[in-house]
Amino acid sequence: MTAPTVVQRTTSVRGHDGLKLAATEVLPAGEPRGTALLLHGEGADRDQGGFHVRLAAELAGHGIASLRVDLPGHGDSEGTQAELSLSGLLNVISAALTHLRETVAPGPAVLVATGLTGGVAAGYAARRGEEVAKVVLYNPLIDYQEHFADANPAWSGGFLGAEAGRALLADGHLRVSDTFVVGRAMLNEVFWLQPRGVLPVITAPTLVVHRVGPPGAPVESSRSLVEALTCPSRLVEIGPPVEAHWQAPAIRVTTEWLLGEQ
Repeated sequence: MTAPTVVQRTTSVRGHDGLKLAATEVLPAGEPRGTALLLHGEGADRDQGGFHVRLAAELAGHGIASLRVDLPGHGDSEGTQAELSLSGLLNVISAALTHLRETVAPGPAVLVATGLTGGVAAGYAARRGEEVAKVVLYNPLIDYQEHFADANPAWSGGFLGAEAGRALLADGHLRVSDTFVVGRAMLNEVFWLQPRGVLPVITAPTLVVHRVGPPGAPVESSRSLVEALTCPSRLVEIGPPVEAHWQAPAIRVTTEWLLGEQ
């Protein structure tokens, strides 16, 4: 007799603001022992370069169902990147967790986030801890003001330079990378929404996996993040020579953490 297989199906999540967000559910054979929401980084899509596909398959093999969602203006979702805001990302998490509870399984879910969504996921866990079972953050961006303004030569003393200001006015956004732009709403929010300030409030066990080397959030940021946590936590740094093949160890340590074998 053939054993039941993992089920993958395309679906959509209805955002609080009415946007239709493209999503994929991966369900284990039988009743799930838990659920996880996989949030991709800026400029990517819900597959996160194939990483989320492999992670979801591994989780399903251990009985954990997952949902991965294209952020607004990314992948196949509606909306534009220029309209994206940090508070809007909090609502994406809220809508996706509601979808998981209503269509997959009730109860709190694991939040898995990368890069830009890392700080937002941490903020969500601090505010709505009853909805979050555990937190897993990959190279999380926590210091939004520093990343988008303080360390950006287009800004000085908290003010956008004249040339960049004209570009923002004309285009409605500023380009951050080849695949990601930010609009005025997010640029204003980064001065006021500071995930680092709520880290001690998080109660869900938290795993931080930092891939040392690629551009983005520095490893020192992840180290200080874990130091600020008061919940059970762990930091795993993946550096050379393993860094070139980081997905397998990242998936392994994540699975061990979620299964309670840390």
